[in-house]
Amino acid sequence: MSKAGSLTTLQIFFLIIQTQVGFGILSLPNTLQSTSNGDGWISVIVAGVLVQIFLVLIWLLLKRFPRLTYTEITLSILGKYLGSFINSIIFIYFITIASFVLLQFTSITKEHLLINTPYWVIGLLMILTCTYLAVSDIRIIARFFVLTSVLFLFLFGISFFSFLLPMDLHHVLPIGSSGIREIMNGSLDSLLTILGFEAILFLYPLASKKGAAFLKVITWANVFVTGLTAYFVILCIMIFSGPALKQIHYPVIYFLRPLHFQMVDRLDLLFVSIWIVPLAASIIIYLYLASKSLTFIKVKPSKLIVLNSAVVFTLFAIAKKDPVSLERYSTFVEYLSYGVVFAFPCMLLLLTYIFKKRGDF
Repeated sequence: MSKAGSLTTLQIFFLIIQTQVGFGILSLPNTLQSTSNGDGWISVIVAGVLVQIFLVLIWLLLKRFPRLTYTEITLSILGKYLGSFINSIIFIYFITIASFVLLQFTSITKEHLLINTPYWVIGLLMILTCTYLAVSDIRIIARFFVLTSVLFLFLFGISFFSFLLPMDLHHVLPIGSSGIREIMNGSLDSLLTILGFEAILFLYPLASKKGAAFLKVITWANVFVTGLTAYFVILCIMIFSGPALKQIHYPVIYFLRPLHFQMVDRLDLLFVSIWIVPLAASIIIYLYLASKSLTFIKVKPSKLIVLNSAVVFTLFAIAKKDPVSLERYSTFVEYLSYGVVFAFPCMLLLLTYIFKKRGDF
């Protein structure tokens, strides 16, 4: 990887939030309506707290191996063969989630922007653009993420127009009426939405500030993403009734559709056009991380990223695009993430304490 200490605190902050903010927020209010109903925003906050706990555990693991990435840590702790097997699963995870984001991107784009354009054309244009950026050095990718993060201000600005619509605070009252069990079930649904923080497992060796300073920046990134997600969820809950939310697959887009102005007629299309950038950012970083997972393959990183892109596009091309198939794909990604993002780092941390393993300082 690039020279150690090459990423600033600001770059790491925006790398994490750009990776976390993706397609999931757009449909999350619809998903939560089946579990926590009007308490969906509480489920998001609970998910953010759970993520913070895992961030601390991951940070404790990375502190013990400050110069090693995730896949190098697995080899150091588990040995060559078992470590390579785990790294292969990590590689499959990044490739799978990249293709899943690409599937969701094409579905959203085709439904709202390019209705008559074939899926494969939209997907090909996106994967080519993402590959062009992913083959760059991580510092260049980080600068791009910092630059495009200004678009979050536009997204917030556009969302404020929704306050012109009728809202009913009773949709979120009484608070906690769904029950603890349903709120916790909703928090599990929210976890898939705010995935992406696993990028820190590869960014820590490159951070200019490690230790407590690194934990602070990833904590603020998690607070930002959790707050952004909870904001859009509670906005949709107050605008739509429960039965309406169950019928609208992308409520975060749909709530802007009734708004019309003299100069801008379709705010929802402008919103989708801007949201394409965070979706592209997620694919870019997952392609990059996939190339860092296969440590046993001695291929030039740029060529490996191109090969990864070809695999991602192939999976996208052969995958069915109907809602039922996408739901099954989402379930597979969710269960795979439980292992790669949550179980593996915790297992590795436990083994480091049992066998008293530490990396070099």
